[in-house]
Amino acid sequence: MGILDTENLIKKLDPEGMLQSINDLPDQIESAWKDLQSLIIPAHYLKCNKVLILGMGGSAIGGELVSTLALNYSRAPIFVQRDYGLPSFVDSNTLVIAVSYSGNTEETLDAFEKAGEKSAKLITISTGGKIGVLSSKYRAPIFKINYGAQPRAALGYLFTALLYILNKLDLYALGENEISESVHVLRQYQKIIGLQSPTSQNPAKKLAQKLSDKIPLIMGAGPMSTVARRWKTQINENSKELAIYEVFPELCHNVIVGLDFPKKLSDKIFLISLDSEFDHPRNRLRQSIVQQIFRKKGIGFEVVNMEKPGSPLIEMLEMIMLGDYVSFYLAMINEIDPTPVEMIKFLKDKLAENK
Repeated sequence: MGILDTENLIKKLDPEGMLQSINDLPDQIESAWKDLQSLIIPAHYLKCNKVLILGMGGSAIGGELVSTLALNYSRAPIFVQRDYGLPSFVDSNTLVIAVSYSGNTEETLDAFEKAGEKSAKLITISTGGKIGVLSSKYRAPIFKINYGAQPRAALGYLFTALLYILNKLDLYALGENEISESVHVLRQYQKIIGLQSPTSQNPAKKLAQKLSDKIPLIMGAGPMSTVARRWKTQINENSKELAIYEVFPELCHNVIVGLDFPKKLSDKIFLISLDSEFDHPRNRLRQSIVQQIFRKKGIGFEVVNMEKPGSPLIEMLEMIMLGDYVSFYLAMINEIDPTPVEMIKFLKDKLAENK
């Protein structure tokens, strides 16, 4: 029996419970949606004509995900900023949503303070911290999260809060029962890819095995391009491995000619193509052709898609859940605790020394 089917070994390697947080995704979504009903958003926020979502790392990916979902539907452009400062277009008609799980992310604090000075329409999503104090200063509504985990492990709360706000402000329309349907689908999918499902029947465990000692190259189009980014960062942080993500159709104009060197590239990388039922037909064709190119180069690849996803939102959430489990199983194969991010802590400590 391999490590992925040995529960006692996995518990020893995961003392802080990253697997439980991954298991919690549908519960997080359900809990957040219930809690969000009490969030009061001022009526004049409906008059916003652009949206800026602030965040870094695990706190920012929710913004990227909802912005790609809403891209073809929103009445206002939605931007995501992962940096200090503030774009010059921010004004009193801009909705600025600051997402900082810890509440102390210095880049987000810097941008949020400047947005307050410009009288932007502010909302905060956080567990508290310094950004909670700033929210009080600018009388900004705050959705406070009560969930103890790493930011990347609380995506269900962060993503759902953004989705709720956009839906409430008529920027992205959700189906009447779409949240409850999403939660139901995720719980059913967990039976297939969760820990209790043996490797022989578990696509997440099988894919993690294929990625062992490889550099994953994850590709996607449209909303799946952002999901590819989530897969990449989860493999970075949970599996402690280098991973790369690329976006269709852009990668067709560069990546496919960069496959000759270094020598024996096929020994080093493994391609994952996140295919979507909702992709543009030309992108789906491009994905098929690119897969042929990788096959010609002798580079291993896996095509990932969801069976009858029902909606772009459900498909996105299933793909996210699959990537999260893959990253966890890969950490187990690497025999590494998935939770600590020592290099990020080291960097933050060094930054704090030079304030």
